[in-house]
Amino acid sequence: MRQFDVCENPSPRSRAYAPFVVILQSHLLDAAPTCVVAPLLNAEGRRAYTEVSAEVVFQEKAYIVSIAELAAIERRLLDGPVGSLLAFEDGIRRAMDRLFTGF
Repeated sequence: MRQFDVCENPSPRSRAYAPFVVILQSHLLDAAPTCVVAPLLNAEGRRAYTEVSAEVVFQEKAYIVSIAELAAIERRLLDGPVGSLLAFEDGIRRAMDRLFTGF
């Protein structure tokens, strides 16, 4: 799987409000047993929380990529990608930069 690929959320507990996760870790680290992801939160009735989130459209629906809720999950729990957010790379990277550098 590649950076910015979208997978179904493997957690049944959070799937109702975050049906997908986006892979943020570089594909150059594919040998690692885990990968860093962020949830795609349903945007209906919500706005981006802070500057550490990014608004995206995936499968014709609005989502918020919540960079502040990064998690490392085991790769074996992820099914193959169902799409990509590469078209939203700039906004996602800006949100990651704000989280890690403050600007």
